[in-house]
Amino acid sequence: MRIRLVNIIKFLVTVLVLSITAVTSTSCITNKDNTYFQDDKKLPQYEKAEYEYYKIIPNDQLVIRLLTLNEEAAAIFNFAESTTGTTSYTYRVYDDGTIDIPFVNSIPVAGLTLREASKVIEEKLKDFVPDAMVKVALANDMFYMVGEGGKGSFNIYKEKLNIFQALALAGGPATNADKKRVRVVRPNPEGGRPQVKEFDLRTVSIIDSEYYYIYPNDVIYISSIKGDFWKIENYSSALGTITTSIGFLVSVFNLGVTMDLY
Repeated sequence: MRIRLVNIIKFLVTVLVLSITAVTSTSCITNKDNTYFQDDKKLPQYEKAEYEYYKIIPNDQLVIRLLTLNEEAAAIFNFAESTTGTTSYTYRVYDDGTIDIPFVNSIPVAGLTLREASKVIEEKLKDFVPDAMVKVALANDMFYMVGEGGKGSFNIYKEKLNIFQALALAGGPATNADKKRVRVVRPNPEGGRPQVKEFDLRTVSIIDSEYYYIYPNDVIYISSIKGDFWKIENYSSALGTITTSIGFLVSVFNLGVTMDLY
C-alpha cells in the first residue's frame, strides 16, 4: 500500500510541476508588457501628426455665451437660474448639422471647430446685436472607457487631453490589459461609419502621433491579454503557488506514511 501511495503522489507532483511550468513560461506578464515610452525599434513606430481641433458633429450639445452690453439679449443666451443653481442653456446640433438659436434659425455648424462656429454665430447675431461677441463650448465634452482600461464616462477637462491622462482619469489600465492593442472608436465628422483606431500604447513614438490625443465622444477600449484566465502576474506568485501545492502533497504523503505505520 505504501509503495502504491508513493507512486501516486510522485505522479501528482510531476503533473503539478509540469502544468505550472507550462503556465508560467507562456503566460506570465513581463515588464515589457506593462512599460510605457519604450524606445524599442521592434515596436510600431508612429509618425508625428499635427493636432487637429475637434469638429462639431450632429447631436452635439453646444453652450453659447453671448458677450454684449445689451443685458436682455445676454440673458437669453447665457445663464438661467434654477433650483439647483446657475445653469447654462444648451443648443442641440440637429441631424442636418444646424442649430436654432434666438433671433436666427438653421445656422450650419457641423464640421466646424468651436472657434469657427463662434465666428459664424457671431456674424449672424450682429444683425440683431451689433456689439455681439460669441464663445461656443461643448456641453458633452466627454470620453468613455470600457474593457481593462477602466469603465465609465469622464470629462475632458482641457483641450489637448492625451491618452495617458485619459487612462489616469479612469484609474489606469489593469495589469492584464493588452496595451499593444488599444482601440479608440471615434465618430466620423463627415458622418457615416465611426473610425476605429488601433495602436500600441507602449512605444514612445505614440507621443504627438495621430493616436496621442483624445477627443469628445471617443470610446477607448482595451481588451485583456489572451490566455488571461491562466495568467500569473509575476514569478513570485508562481513560485508561491508551486511551493504551496508541493507542501500540500508532502503533507498528504506524510499522512499516508503515518497511516501505513498503523
